[in-house]
Amino acid sequence: MTERINLDTITATKPTRSSLMAMMAFYEEFYGSPSSPHQMGQELLSHMEKSYKQIYALFSAKSADRFVFTSSGAESISQVIFSVYKNVVRLTGKNQFITSCIEDAAPILAISKLEDEGCVLKMAKVKNCHVTVDSIADEISPRTALVSLSAASALTGVVQPIHEIAKLCQERGIIFHVDASSALGKVNFDLEDMGAHFVTFSGNAVHAPIGTGGLFCSHTLQNEKANGVALSPLISGEEEQLRLRGGTLNVPLLIALGQAALEAHENINLYCTEVARLRDKLESQIQAAYPEAVFFFHDQERLPHITCIAFPGIRNEALLYALSRKGVFASMGGGAFQQVELVLKATGIDPITAQCALTFSLSTDTTSNEIDRASQIIAEVAKKLRRLSQKMV
Repeated sequence: MTERINLDTITATKPTRSSLMAMMAFYEEFYGSPSSPHQMGQELLSHMEKSYKQIYALFSAKSADRFVFTSSGAESISQVIFSVYKNVVRLTGKNQFITSCIEDAAPILAISKLEDEGCVLKMAKVKNCHVTVDSIADEISPRTALVSLSAASALTGVVQPIHEIAKLCQERGIIFHVDASSALGKVNFDLEDMGAHFVTFSGNAVHAPIGTGGLFCSHTLQNEKANGVALSPLISGEEEQLRLRGGTLNVPLLIALGQAALEAHENINLYCTEVARLRDKLESQIQAAYPEAVFFFHDQERLPHITCIAFPGIRNEALLYALSRKGVFASMGGGAFQQVELVLKATGIDPITAQCALTFSLSTDTTSNEIDRASQIIAEVAKKLRRLSQKMV
């Protein structure tokens, strides 16, 4: 069997063994409902409390900050946008939402669905893959209700100036949402210092099982009509999760997310040192073996596990397919919005070069031997495809 090397950890990460082991007991032994008043329900509470503390610690969150456990980052983002529509747009008439032209699909699609309700979507421009304070300020109007951005670009790794944009939003009285998925566990987060009203994430980004996610509502955002926070449920229920998400809580997945959060918190320094070293090693070895490769955003602050590389003269679809046949998995993004080609074009990269780019992302599971093998395969496949394309000209 061909050795499989996953350099597409922005799409899927392998759940940690300890998170899977931790959750199994809550399928086999502690399988009650936490809303039940008897022992089978009540014995879950201490385990749940431990998981919540582990998740809060990853964000340096305070007990007054509200947390909602969700099924995904996309659900969390949708809940934020729906809440702003219900508690701000309908009450104040402010109907403008601002995001950027390099965002993931989830916020763009969620906001677009509200256009039938009279809402307006504005896309801030970017410079060198940066969403600048000035670009946000240019789009702000008296009718702006929400600014929604990612902490960093998953496809390029470029870290966004979240603190500066948060300050601008505070000065203008605008709600600010940050999706932390791509950066979570790779850089330190402090919920209060970040300055965002809402912070969302996907659990899969920190090696929790698929089907986990979360939403923090900062204690600084108060709204008496929404039980202390400007947050409304997408799924109606009774007392579950402080009435912010109905349905029986999925305790096994919450336990798994808590364990993954604990390990992500412990491994931040490992990402900033060893994983970053392996990312740099991949870049240098590809550059040595295939000098035509183009490396993007080296002069920008980047996440330690992501690199975006173009192979001029080779369409990214062809390279991705050929690498997959060799057991090396990378990403070109997907859907109508989350494509590396579109992201690069939006930042001013030449369109011909942009269509030749792939994103490679590592994790703490990545080994030095895998980087050696992957860089060799990438260079060999690129050379072969380049020769074939030249013969066809």
